Formats: sequence, C-alpha cells, structure tokens
Amino acid sequence: MGYMYNDFLKNISQKFLNNFNEISTIYNFDFGDEFEIALCKSLRVALPNYYGICRGSIFTVDGNSVGDDIIIYDQFHFPTLRLLEDNTFAQKQQIPFEAVFAYIEAKNTLIIEGSGGNTIEKAWSQCQNVKKLYRQDVKYSKYSVNGIPFLKPKPHWPTKGNPIYTAIFSRGVRRKSNEQILETNIGTNELLIKISSLEQSMQPDLIIADYSSLIIPAIGTQIESPFFMEDKSFYSPQTTDGFAYGLGLSFMFYAFDNIKLGKIGWPKIISNGLNMHLNE
Repeated sequence: MGYMYNDFLKNISQKFLNNFNEISTIYNFDFGDEFEIALCKSLRVALPNYYGICRGSIFTVDGNSVGDDIIIYDQFHFPTLRLLEDNTFAQKQQIPFEAVFAYIEAKNTLIIEGSGGNTIEKAWSQCQNVKKLYRQDVKYSKYSVNGIPFLKPKPHWPTKGNPIYTAIFSRGVRRKSNEQILETNIGTNELLIKISSLEQSMQPDLIIADYSSLIIPAIGTQIESPFFMEDKSFYSPQTTDGFAYGLGLSFMFYAFDNIKLGKIGWPKIISNGLNMHLNE
C-alpha cells in the first residue's frame, strides 16, 4: 500500500530511523543528551526553517521557567534569550514562552516503573509543568484564515488560539531500566495502564512509544483534533508498520497549522529598561 505525497509517512519515519541508527552506532545513546541531539537533527530535516528547534528551557515574562528537553518555536519573529549561535544542538537555549509552538520530552527508552530519569512519570510531569505556564491568550477573533475571521473555536479544539502542544518521543518501552525493551503491543498496553495512574490534568497531546506505536487523543470513536482535551479526550493506542514517527509528526504539523502565537510585550520591555511609561 502506498501513502499520500509519495509515501511521506514512511519516508520521514525511515529518515528518523536512519539518523537514530547512525548516531547510536557511535554513542549507543548511553546518555540522554545524545538522543535529544539526534532527535533535534531529525526534526531539523523535517521542519521548515520557520520553526526553530533547540534544547533548553521555556521562560515566561515573569522569569518562571520549566522544561529541559526539546522546544519548537517561531525563530523568524522571536529571539532566543541566551542569544547563542548553535547548529549542533549541544548548547541549551532559553526561549520566551510567547514564541513556543511545542515542547517535546525526549526519552531514548521510556521506563514504566519509578519516578525519575527516563520514566513516563517524569516525562508526564514535565509536560504538565509546561502546560501550567502562563502566557496571554490569543483570542480567536484576533486572526483569520483565508480572510475569514475565526469567531469561535472548532468543536473539541482548545478555546484559545495559542495553545501549547506537548509530546513525548521514545524509541522503546521498558518496565525497568535494566530490562529488555518490550514488544510494541505489550509496551504500549503497559504504558497506558501506568498512565491511568498518573495525575489526569494537562496531559501530553502525543506519545510516540516506539517506531511502530503511538498514543493519540480521541473523543468517542473519532480523532477530532491533535490536542488532548481535558475531560473529553482519551488516549487511543495506534500500531503502524514502522511509521509512528511520520504519523506523530503529521499530528504535530496539524497542530502547528492551527496555533496562532501572540507577541512579546516589547513596549513593556522598553518601559522596564527606561524606567518610564511607553504608550502602546
């Protein structure tokens, strides 16, 4: 069976697999940084240049920060806060929350038991912390598509125009860190059981468990949007023929097409620097 756009799903998934295999032969992904860097390089190939990709933390205007993995942001209209030049993804950046499309927790393997390091509980908590950050909402009436203003959100979609998208990307699932990677269906099912015991608020929008399985939000029997809608969505496990990364990226791209970021408060920054009022 062929897939749309010249087998896009399979081709992009194969690209990720090749990149991961190439780097793992050198580093064996013994440390978390190596998988994060490999994932950043793969995302850079897949994403248009409009989207910046980095490792680091998200900062709010008040100086609050969370996250320590991968951030996707609008690099055409927003600066990084550390102002680092880095095409290798080795250095950690600081990104203003207003600029952020997505935050990704990158785990070479997801560990079901325990609460630290590469566990699902830790990744889940990090995604929750990102969603708890505050940034000013963009109202739907503030933007339009094809000249038609959006007066209200679509059913089963976020009620604001600039929701943050969060995801967990992994290459496999283990029960414990010293055990073998579980088979696709077994790993995904045990992952879902563990997830049901975690705090059910501000859930991640996407979980890629391995190369063939991913967990996506559904409402009833339908996929209504790429976003997990609290108190409405449930997690739907999906098994693919090795193209979970391509499908996961497609969900993420779908979300990005419907995120309209706000603006950094430059007048407030200038006023703060000059210690005087600036009319907006």
